[in-house]
Amino acid sequence: MSQGVHIPKLGLTMEEATLLQWHVPSDGRVDKGAVLLTIETDKITFDVEAEASGFLEQVADVGDRLKIGELVGYLHERAGQRCGAGSPAVSGVSAPAPSSAAAPVFQSSHPAALTVACASGGRQLVSPVARRLAQEHGLALPQIIGSGPGGAVLRRDVLATAAAQASAPAQAPAAPALQSLVAAASVQRRPMSAMRRTISQRMMHSLHSSAQMTGFGRIDMGQAVAWRRSLVEREADLGVRITYTDLLLKACACVLRDMPEINAYIDGDDIVSLADIHIGLAVAVDGGLVVPVLRHIDRLSLVELAQQREQLIARARTGKLMPDEMNGGSFTLSNFGSYGGDFETPILNWPQSALLGIGQISDEAVVRDGQVVARPMMMISLTFDHRLIDGALAGRFRSRLRELLERPALMMARMR
Repeated sequence: MSQGVHIPKLGLTMEEATLLQWHVPSDGRVDKGAVLLTIETDKITFDVEAEASGFLEQVADVGDRLKIGELVGYLHERAGQRCGAGSPAVSGVSAPAPSSAAAPVFQSSHPAALTVACASGGRQLVSPVARRLAQEHGLALPQIIGSGPGGAVLRRDVLATAAAQASAPAQAPAAPALQSLVAAASVQRRPMSAMRRTISQRMMHSLHSSAQMTGFGRIDMGQAVAWRRSLVEREADLGVRITYTDLLLKACACVLRDMPEINAYIDGDDIVSLADIHIGLAVAVDGGLVVPVLRHIDRLSLVELAQQREQLIARARTGKLMPDEMNGGSFTLSNFGSYGGDFETPILNWPQSALLGIGQISDEAVVRDGQVVARPMMMISLTFDHRLIDGALAGRFRSRLRELLERPALMMARMR
């Protein structure tokens, strides 16, 4: 018996994944529990382990975009075994059925094994990725010779046929077409990564789905700087380094607890109020941005918050986040000051209704008691959905946040 290898479901919101890498070559042996392939989905990469020992037959190619549960390969008992005609039944997949067509037919209940009618009256096996690519390139499937199990047409077959047609001799193009070819030769095109594609789709959806406005403010961080310095001096006792991000996360949680109307979002004609305070933290990673969620921040001590923040950032930067760790946030914090930014107009993390951006802390000349003095100031940018949050409410949020950070004793008195 042989066993199919499928795209696993990693989270409630996952719909598809991109095959990034095979760690075992075709006909290579893999032991149960060893890493078999790597996939990318919704801003994370994930190593898929073999559920059984065996010899690998690859069905999907690197770069294929695949649905949850879609077939990517088989694990066989013997090297050289294939799931074409005459092979034993595959676990979870029916055996080949006879056909009047000259080519063998491989039938499967799995959505990866789709068949289309051939002009000769027979049937042809085509993967969903190959079908989509053939449509994009304007290729007729019966003209493509498949290299997969049972003659199945795979992604590589479509690309090879498209490349062959592109390289075939053609009539000399007209002058405008030649100019286009020259212009095209001076640029490079590459497909978006799954992460970049997800970011692009979500940013555009956010802008088109809400009435976004950004308000700015300045906070004197003098007392917060002194407080944080005292906590860093006790790092050995606390077991973790407290950062300014931790102080901002805790301050935001305190304000959201006082202003539950901001801890909400619009769904159609309804306002959905959230009982829990889960704050997403924007984290820059190679190739993009992820937003892991710290949960129940209002119930955490500052040390517990810092520990949770450290763990999430470490998993984010090593590609170990699970999809569910990036869902369910009610508010987002983006620290663009960590890379030298002062203020920006961040885009909402839809469907949330508010996002706070914080700039770097830098000394500025300000007037205190009639004297010009240097103070450590920080700019903040609050983007909010104006359909739900009015300017006055957004202003109160910024004022309350400033009050807590300029007088940390107030925030410490309210910590749980």
